[in-house]
Amino acid sequence: MKRMSSDPAMRDAAFEHNRRMMDMAQLRYEGKREGLAEGIEQGIEKQRLETAKEMLRNHCNDQLIQLCTKISLQQLEQLKKEIVSGFNQIEDDSEQSHLASD
Repeated sequence: MKRMSSDPAMRDAAFEHNRRMMDMAQLRYEGKREGLAEGIEQGIEKQRLETAKEMLRNHCNDQLIQLCTKISLQQLEQLKKEIVSGFNQIEDDSEQSHLASD
């Protein structure tokens, strides 16, 4: 230990190694925080869209849906298309199973 502390090159290398390790730990910490924040934001957005879908299924008007969920008009229109295509798919499946049972 004495030799290491008295040798400037070894001391500098040890300090540099320690600094790199701390930098890597800081980057990992920041990456985890950013990932967590991004995941939370995605979860909030998913919940907004699910709430809007449920409101559409319950025949709420567009203004109320946008007011409650804070989604854009474009997002609302896309949800309407998804719901309509979902209903059409259910009807098609029901019709096909009815024809198959005949």
